[in-house]
Amino acid sequence: MTKHVVDESQTDKLLPVLQQIEAHLAAIRDAALRPERPWLTIGEVAEQLHLSRDTVERLIAAGKLKAAELSTHAGRGARHRYRVHRNWVDAFLADSVRPPQKSTRERRRPPQLRTTIDFIG
Repeated sequence: MTKHVVDESQTDKLLPVLQQIEAHLAAIRDAALRPERPWLTIGEVAEQLHLSRDTVERLIAAGKLKAAELSTHAGRGARHRYRVHRNWVDAFLADSVRPPQKSTRERRRPPQLRTTIDFIG
């Protein structure tokens, strides 16, 4: 049986790395155990769909993405805030699915002859 000898300088270098790994694992465990919030902000929806906040707000204004409007009357007058339920985001994505389209090259019509006269033959 071989005996591994570890000097103190190696353990001093290894200990902070192990502590950092344990902190990351604890954060992952906490995130996995935490229930997902059912209501998302505009920013969270934009991040999830990889869109800008303006695009998400346009989708809501156009009625394509369902949202709950929260109005507050503090400060400079009425202010509108939206919350979007996760199920509504899923429904929006399901409605947005389209079958694959042909490429531009496949959609092109073959060139048609402008004349029926054969000048070569």
